[in-house]
Amino acid sequence: MKISLNQLKNYVDINVPVEELCERMVLAGFEVESIEAEGENIVNVVAAKIVDLAPHENSDHLQICQMDIGKGEPIQIVTGAQNISVGDIVPAALNDSYLPNGAHIVAGKLRGVDSNGMLCSGEELCLTEADYEGASVNGILILKPDVLVGTDMREVLGLDDYIIDFKITANRPDCNCFLGVAKEIGVVLGTKYNAPVPSYKTVGESITDYIDLKVENYDLCPRYMGRIVKNLRIKESPVWMQKALTKSGMRPINNIVDITNFVMLETGQPMHAFNYDDLANKQIIVRNARDGESIMTLDGKEYKLNPDMLVIADGEKPSCLAGIMGGKESEIEEDTKNLFLESAKFRRDNVRHTGRALGIRTEASGRFEKGTDILNVEFAMERALGLIYELDAGDIIDGTLDKYESLPEERVLTVTAKSITDLIGVEVPEETMVSILNSLQLPTTIKDGVITCKVPSIRDDIEGRADLAEEIMRIYGYDHIVGTAMRGNVARGTKLPERIKADKLKALLNGLGAYEIATYSFIGSKAIDALLLDENDERRNAVKLLNPLGDEYSTMRTQLTTSMLTVLATNANRKIADGRFFEISKRFIPKSLPVTEQPDELPTMSIGIYGKDEDFFTLKGIIEDVMKLFGAHTEYKRSAEPYLHPGRQAVVLANNVEAAVFGEVHPTVAANFELETKVYVAEVKLDVLYNIKKRKTVYKPLPKFPAVERDFAMLCDIDTPVGALEKAIISGGSRLLEKVELFDVYTGSQIPEGKKSVAFSVWFRSADATLTDAQIEEVSERIIKKLEAAGGILRK
Repeated sequence: MKISLNQLKNYVDINVPVEELCERMVLAGFEVESIEAEGENIVNVVAAKIVDLAPHENSDHLQICQMDIGKGEPIQIVTGAQNISVGDIVPAALNDSYLPNGAHIVAGKLRGVDSNGMLCSGEELCLTEADYEGASVNGILILKPDVLVGTDMREVLGLDDYIIDFKITANRPDCNCFLGVAKEIGVVLGTKYNAPVPSYKTVGESITDYIDLKVENYDLCPRYMGRIVKNLRIKESPVWMQKALTKSGMRPINNIVDITNFVMLETGQPMHAFNYDDLANKQIIVRNARDGESIMTLDGKEYKLNPDMLVIADGEKPSCLAGIMGGKESEIEEDTKNLFLESAKFRRDNVRHTGRALGIRTEASGRFEKGTDILNVEFAMERALGLIYELDAGDIIDGTLDKYESLPEERVLTVTAKSITDLIGVEVPEETMVSILNSLQLPTTIKDGVITCKVPSIRDDIEGRADLAEEIMRIYGYDHIVGTAMRGNVARGTKLPERIKADKLKALLNGLGAYEIATYSFIGSKAIDALLLDENDERRNAVKLLNPLGDEYSTMRTQLTTSMLTVLATNANRKIADGRFFEISKRFIPKSLPVTEQPDELPTMSIGIYGKDEDFFTLKGIIEDVMKLFGAHTEYKRSAEPYLHPGRQAVVLANNVEAAVFGEVHPTVAANFELETKVYVAEVKLDVLYNIKKRKTVYKPLPKFPAVERDFAMLCDIDTPVGALEKAIISGGSRLLEKVELFDVYTGSQIPEGKKSVAFSVWFRSADATLTDAQIEEVSERIIKKLEAAGGILRK
């Protein structure tokens, strides 16, 4: 919030330089974003008196002026101005001076005559009529005759001010105004704070004869106050008010509008003035908008309203968006004769939601969103009426319409002084605590070490001991805190077991040539439809966001495959010939819908590959390496995922628990993601793998006896899983079996239709002696029987 230093001096004594003031305010918890010195771009320009004026001998329009600049001999300046006379006091830019428009003035010659500066117009000094009377005249600016010759023009123009931009924190809306900041300055500097005392006279009559006021929604409007002013005398507001508004970034309009804006800046309470004669049926109704209603606001834009929005309506239509902006039809104009003046408290969240929905942000809405004090409504109204009376802007009718259901009761906090010193770690004298809190207008007493503090409604940020301790400490001074060495044992930070396992997994995938990706945990509400999942698939039971950025980020994902396919499609469509990618993230599985508690967040890994050298088996190899990393006993079975090719997919069991599914993406799903090449994806349940107990490593001596290799070739149904045959061999081989390796799967002209040939190499070894033919024959017979039971017939 930008505030003029001179404006602050109207409310509080400031006896230190502006730099020291800002430094002390920062130490008290008020961030200062900038300090702007007014007139700093006007350098070496003074008020000078014309003591002689003569025509230029080489020009028919130039004049030679002898100028008294308040010191030394008069200096000579050549000018082309025709509106000056001997005795006039004018702004003179001397040698090596600077003007606000960036001009640098130096001594020189004009038509052969020395000129030691330049006489300035109001335009060259970037002045308006509001800044100085006569500034808009075409010609040199003629200063008032009582201006002291030689005075710096910054002082003449009142540009010896500073604009301080305070950053008001969200918990201190009470300081979002002149008076709030002035109070804090008075406490910080220990100087007197002088709040304005409104006073005015009324002209009789009764407000009830003029207007009927009704509040239909006290939840959104806890308090609404109105007054009537008639016989308005609309004109420009005084210079001091225009300057106060301008320096705080607001544009002066007329005395009535300027009064409401000034009161908002001074008290923090937004106000609004309605053209009374434009109010239908002479009614003011605070209500929710109705379906189909619209309003044209003061900026000339028309907005469609909905029933969630609060409006101030007359007897027929909305006249104002509550807390945001007034309507065009009830605007105060030059010919307005009578007004209805509003001061109200609106619920902050409703103002925020309405403003966001309509795309409107104003000074008033910003203050209502941060919070205003319900008791400040009355003071702001009194202050506005006092200014109307002071500036003779209209006649004030007797009576006030003040609608509310209840006003807040006084809050009292009771804490011990010892508990505060224990909290802040600094011994602050009890009397100092009480003095600080009282200076902050928190009426406080102490008895037997117990502090009793009355908290006004305007300070709703103060809720308990910690808040009182903060108020005391920021005024007492943080420099009283003495640094102490840290005590205790320093614990070395370590990664969580899950993070360690994830890092090892990432290193493995990186080593296999895969790039890690990161995608949003949100997907579109229709994204999962592209996977062709059944309507009853549990993955469709997803958590919906209440306030999403858009539909494409509206749902917490229950699988990572859609995100992976989107990344694969992006790379493939950008002519990246091949790629391997993986993502480690979370799946969000709701315990119930609608959501009543936090969903389960299950760690999951997604893998995606494509390219001319990639196929089902390269992805299977990656999966095998992942399973080996976690020491899982794996088994591969057919799966039935609708988004995968029906003949090229598998589910992986790790220690008999489903841990992953992988395969080639179904052509229809690939087309849904605009993929024209074959892609392969896997989704791995890391929560299953993370819980696998690490297998104990056992070291054995090198074998002393030779191994015996035998090949088993068999016929089986084409649908018989090779894994089932391998499992049969392992079962039949017992302790003599050392290794099994598949080396051939064949279908062709020599194989019966519906059959396939599968061949394994099997190694046998005994740790005790060289195997005999009888032992080998015995174990081979057991294996053949197991294979036959599994559906395999040994080829002769």
